[in-house]
Amino acid sequence: MTGLVNHSTTIERGAILAAGLTAVMWGLTGIFVRLLPPVSPLALTAGRLGGALFVALPIFAASNAKRSSLLETLKNSFGYVFASLLTGYYLLATAAFQLAPVAEVALLLSTPPLFVLALRRIRGDAPTVFELLGAGLAVTGIVFILAPKLALTERAVKARFIGDTLAVCAALLTASYAYLYRHIAENGAAPEPSSVTFMTFVLGSAVLIALVSPMPAAIPTYALHRSNLLLLVALSVLCTAIPSFTFAFASKRLPAVVTATISLLIPLFAGAFAYLILGEKVPLTAIPGSAFVLAGIVMILHQNK
Repeated sequence: MTGLVNHSTTIERGAILAAGLTAVMWGLTGIFVRLLPPVSPLALTAGRLGGALFVALPIFAASNAKRSSLLETLKNSFGYVFASLLTGYYLLATAAFQLAPVAEVALLLSTPPLFVLALRRIRGDAPTVFELLGAGLAVTGIVFILAPKLALTERAVKARFIGDTLAVCAALLTASYAYLYRHIAENGAAPEPSSVTFMTFVLGSAVLIALVSPMPAAIPTYALHRSNLLLLVALSVLCTAIPSFTFAFASKRLPAVVTATISLLIPLFAGAFAYLILGEKVPLTAIPGSAFVLAGIVMILHQNK
């Protein structure tokens, strides 16, 4: 019995580590998006998913178990639902990073726990007072960080509003994925997560390429410069392929609210990377806000440990 408990604890710790790695790599996403030329988000996301597919293809080709799992997932209608949710997330998040500051978008992408708690409430599973306090504290921190950035020019406000809206929609898709997958997994009907990720790369890149093909202006010639292609490779591998698999691994083994709450770490990494690489300064008001966000994470994680 002790051996089983230790094995379970090891798997859970591995899942938490995978979720943390996901947060770091997704924290880099906005950096690569902003370093790339301002091409159509459809084209950029298509290239991003296509590059990730190129990385994942040898893994599935070399493993009989993964190929068998993929065939089973292709027969599972939920696999297509999850692949659609992830594709939508990548598209909306990429577009949001193109329109709004990196740290700001990353903050809004960190709001899935709020949607997860709302989904639980809709299904009759009322969140605990501790969870609600943690979520409220995290939201307060986000408000503290975003509030000083309201004084912008009219054009900047419009672009930022669109970017922020897209980021919130992307967060909703993430929360829906995490909550729905966990619910289906508890009933034993969930598709294998890495196969869902592979389906996302295949279907997502195919659909987006089909949408971009009639729009030759979506990819200007200068965007194909070698340095830009290297940045796209980094975006595909470091911020798409690897974290997609680690997120799928964590989603299967952790409660939905924990998996979603881990994403609250992304703004911290994104803000640091944005400052070091892009020169985006974080205002002093972000310090207490970040403390509130971290406190909210601790409260929710403690409730679901």
